[in-house]
Amino acid sequence: MSLTAPWALVQAGTAGAAPPADAEPDAVPDAGAIQPTPITDDSFFDWPENVADVAPGQIIRSREIRPTAVVNIVIPHTTRQIMVRSNDSRGRAVPVTATVITPKAPWKGDGARPIVAYNMPIDSLGAECTPSYRIAHDWHLIDQDVPPLISLFLAKGYTVLVTDHQGPRMAYAAGRMAGHAVLDGIRGAKQLPGAGPADSPVAVTGYSGGAIATGWTAELQPGYAPEVPLAGVAAGGTPTDFGLLRHTMNGGIGSGLYLAAILGLAREYPEMLSLANPLGRALASSPLRDQCVIPLATLGVGHVPVQILANSPDPFGTPVAREVVSHNRMGAEAPDAPVLLYHGDSSVFLGDLWIPESGPRALQQEWCARGANVRYSPHAGEHLIGALTPLPEVLSWIDDRLAGLPAPDGCAGR
Repeated sequence: MSLTAPWALVQAGTAGAAPPADAEPDAVPDAGAIQPTPITDDSFFDWPENVADVAPGQIIRSREIRPTAVVNIVIPHTTRQIMVRSNDSRGRAVPVTATVITPKAPWKGDGARPIVAYNMPIDSLGAECTPSYRIAHDWHLIDQDVPPLISLFLAKGYTVLVTDHQGPRMAYAAGRMAGHAVLDGIRGAKQLPGAGPADSPVAVTGYSGGAIATGWTAELQPGYAPEVPLAGVAAGGTPTDFGLLRHTMNGGIGSGLYLAAILGLAREYPEMLSLANPLGRALASSPLRDQCVIPLATLGVGHVPVQILANSPDPFGTPVAREVVSHNRMGAEAPDAPVLLYHGDSSVFLGDLWIPESGPRALQQEWCARGANVRYSPHAGEHLIGALTPLPEVLSWIDDRLAGLPAPDGCAGR
């Protein structure tokens, strides 16, 4: 229990008057203490002073690197990293980093070289866990590039854009931050010579935590980045509604990641700290705030429910929690791009035990009702197997969209 308590407490201890909804993270007591420790051995990731002075998607700095994550990237390529201006969940200027990987072989297809915005399931709290840092400094990306898609996309000749979609605060599960980050990463990638010009078709894909970024990219694109059309979006194992996860992850084997996501949300919505008790605040500011996905997932063995660490007997029912969950629920706006939602589904075999299939099924209905073209594709498997069984369909669907083929009507007969 003591291992998982830090994350539970952040969520659990939240009662009392909330700060103003537009409060800056460092203006709320203790909010700065729960932020990730800044990266100190690579100045590329330093927060620039001029971030608010440039337009969203504008490159602030860039560099070419030689990746150290050679286990995952086996196709000859050029790797460049960019920092662009983006906006957080409430529209405040923030810097976002991304890695742009382009095959060295010339593009042999028609038109411009396509770009695949591949959103890895970062699912972490530490700044050094972000993909761009790990690509430059670590020896592998096995726990994020699962299944290993970077080389598959490079082998097809596509440029691969890996955006650090949790933003500079490592705001795990904050959907609007993630969607803004990916769209501004695409804007930045198109400014790099050779990566893909302005008319390059763009597909967006991601699974699980990466599907949060992917779904929000689709939903926010028409309003936030209308000049960045998307050829297609494929999201799998998608947590469409954080409110559903309390029934499947809270107090269970998935509680480590669930509670980490709560802390990630608190970094973007510091008013959530008004719910945290003193022990929760202390543990949220401990070294656990800098952990990556594997240690956080392992904490789930403690099976700690949020409720036993809350000031309120029902922290989920507080106005603060309701507002944050509502602000991070997909479905309010319809995507322009065709969308494929794939999921481990009990109608086939097993079903996703962590991310309920009811979420993406409902999202398809909502988006279709608003005029979007959304296909829901059920597959065999729970959350982990469900990342693998749909791959042939997903890769074929992305190839067709990037080739300019129209997507079949996914809403027919829903």
